[in-house]
Formats: sequence, structure tokens, C-alpha cells
Amino acid sequence: MKLGFIGTGIITAAVATGFCESGIDGLCIIVSPRNRERAQALRERYPDMISVAADNQEVVDQSDWVFAALLPAAAEEVIAGLTFPPEKHFINLVATLSLKRAEELIGKRAIIADVVPLTFAANRFGPVVIYPPIPEVRDLMSHVGTPVLVETPDQIAILRSVTGLMSAYYMLLTRLTDWCVDHGLDEPTARKYVTAFTSALSEKASAWPGPLEELAREMTPGGLNWMGLTHLEEKDAFGPWTEILGPVLEKVKKE
Repeated sequence: MKLGFIGTGIITAAVATGFCESGIDGLCIIVSPRNRERAQALRERYPDMISVAADNQEVVDQSDWVFAALLPAAAEEVIAGLTFPPEKHFINLVATLSLKRAEELIGKRAIIADVVPLTFAANRFGPVVIYPPIPEVRDLMSHVGTPVLVETPDQIAILRSVTGLMSAYYMLLTRLTDWCVDHGLDEPTARKYVTAFTSALSEKASAWPGPLEELAREMTPGGLNWMGLTHLEEKDAFGPWTEILGPVLEKVKKE
């Protein structure tokens, strides 16, 4: 299996790492030299599987699957300057590049898909959104996460927008941990509890059979959770989390 990555940013590093850790037989990955330091670090970590191309066209030429992992501002110009033979499978990771536009740039082919992996791919867990739901793409990406298949461009845009809250979520964990430390707990213990606590909450929510709001309101009136939820609802603390998703979605869907 020959995988090529045009662009060597954080997501490329995560996805390439996940593939290298997956145990796929005969795996070869070629990465672009754009971010030479990151590309070389991948090469040094997995010398038997990863090589650094001389340029982006070499990435395309030496790969069966080509991943476009470019910054939105540069994506179209870079892709337009490359030649993609029709047998090359194309995986788009660029948030603002639609498959329609990608086909205009590289031509139609048997397998072309929009995929949303996250940094968890390095550890081979977490969701990987795929559109359209092509079985070969699902099987490939299952090596680095749990495929979530969607049927329309709008659906993948919605889920891609939710990823815009990752940093905000990590900041929430930071604030909770800092609060514990400010009140006398050591940082390692505070972090261990906060991250394990929120992980367990998500795990329970994923298995909850009914509406998630039922789970949210499964509490004792006047109790600790009642105090927390009531206070945050009175402050409209949840509103901004979904309010920002509108502008994020507009940015994602802009072609």
C-alpha cells in the first residue's frame, strides 16, 4: 500500500503516524518536503515506511492514494499545479475544498472522497468522517480511527464544523484543572481526575439509549449537579458553544 501526503502539517503527522502504528503489511508512505522539519521527523521515526519526496508531484507519482492535507488558502493553487493520473485515489482533507471543486482541478476518478481525521488518528482512535461512504475508503481509514459515514456534503460540513470546538474543550479542561489547583490540589492529580471524569462522561453518553438531555437532567433537585446546570443555564453558558458553529459552518462551506 502506497500512501502519499501533499502537505506535512499536524494532521498529516497524526494520520501518517497512525498508519505506521497500524501494522499494515507492505506500507509505504511518501510525504511532501514543504515542512521539512516535520517531514524529516516522520522519516527518522519510521525509516522503513516513510520517505520524503523531492516535491509534490513526486508524492503523486509514487502513491496509489494521495491525501491533500494543505492549508485552505494554498490548496487550490498547489493542486492545480500537479498532474493526477486517473488511477490515483484522491483523499481530500482540506476543510474548504469541495469534492466538486477537487474534481474540476484533478479530473474524475473511481475513488475521490472527503475525509475528516483528527489528531487522535496518531493513537488510532476517535471518529473519522467520510463522504461519500465508499467501502474502500472506509476500510483504509479504519486503520486510524472509527469511520463515520455520511451521505451528503452538508452532513460532512456539519460534523467538520463541530471539530472547531476542540481547542475550546481543551481550554475548559484547563480551567477545571486550574480551579482544582487553586483550591489546594496538586496539578497531576487534578489533571488525572478531570480528564478521566470527562472521558467517562462521554463514554456513558455514547451508550445512552435515549435523548442526551434525559441524561443531563438525571439529577437530584437541589443537589450538586442541579446547582451546576441551573447556574450555567441561567448564565446562558451553553449558547456560545453552538452560536459560534454558525460562522464556522459558513467558513467550511465556502468554496
